[in-house]
Amino acid sequence: MPTRRPPLRYDVFVAPEKPFTAPPPRVGDPPAWDPTTATLIFGARDAVLVDSLMTVREATALADWVALHDRRLTMIYITHGHGDHHLGLSVLLARFPPARAVATAGTVALMRTLTAPDTLNPEALNNDRARFPGQIADTIALAEPLGADRFELEGRPLQVIETGHTDTVETTALYVPDLGLICSGDVAYNHCHMYVGPTTAAIRADWIAALDKLAALNPTAVVTGHKDPTQGNPPSVLAESRGYLDYYGQLRAAALPDRELFDAMVSRYPDWVSRQEFLLLGIPGPPPEHGQDALHPGP
Repeated sequence: MPTRRPPLRYDVFVAPEKPFTAPPPRVGDPPAWDPTTATLIFGARDAVLVDSLMTVREATALADWVALHDRRLTMIYITHGHGDHHLGLSVLLARFPPARAVATAGTVALMRTLTAPDTLNPEALNNDRARFPGQIADTIALAEPLGADRFELEGRPLQVIETGHTDTVETTALYVPDLGLICSGDVAYNHCHMYVGPTTAAIRADWIAALDKLAALNPTAVVTGHKDPTQGNPPSVLAESRGYLDYYGQLRAAALPDRELFDAMVSRYPDWVSRQEFLLLGIPGPPPEHGQDALHPGP
């Protein structure tokens, strides 16, 4: 008889909300970055990490946590190109040198755009360093293109789900059929206000379509890129995120002033964490040029 393989398991690390340097907001709480997750999927011997957080301190704590699981880290998968999900990558790769950092070609391109000085948005990394002085690694590592829509962990498939334009361009989720698990990146949020400030009606429609695409997989668990640390990982977050986008769109269509819109969202979702101006209304400043990412507008 064939030997029965031990089942896959997963564990979630949540980096708590952290303050960042910025002018006082017009509305909402003092500037602070929303709680951010990384997920370890592991078998009997090996493990895959989903996302690598942002600051050196977070990434170091994440590396210590990964080491406690006593597995060989073979892969670090980056869900999308926003810096709060990958700027800690160099710390993880130094701690676990056999591991490969991978992402889709679109995510790698956005990572490069937002961190390389010779690309379309040379100020993006400087903006991150200004928000988090002394906290971003000196050396920024990039993922390599995966070149496929799936890879394996101890013979079990991990499937890349392309989700298009959600809270940025070229986003993805990672699906683990053996666990019924979706690591959604920022396609879904879990009782945390969503980064909807820069969105248009067309972007929100694409985002809702992405949520529907994930819901069609009938997952049993969904780990979101940002979440209230007290919450679990239920699949209901997909419908909740969809409802959030729908309601935000209704308020935008009603042309409410910013303060009224902000207050309406907080009133509708009073228990959601990160009541941040930048999430609901966007980061103040000029709009990004074509090809840039709205999370990192120019100076």
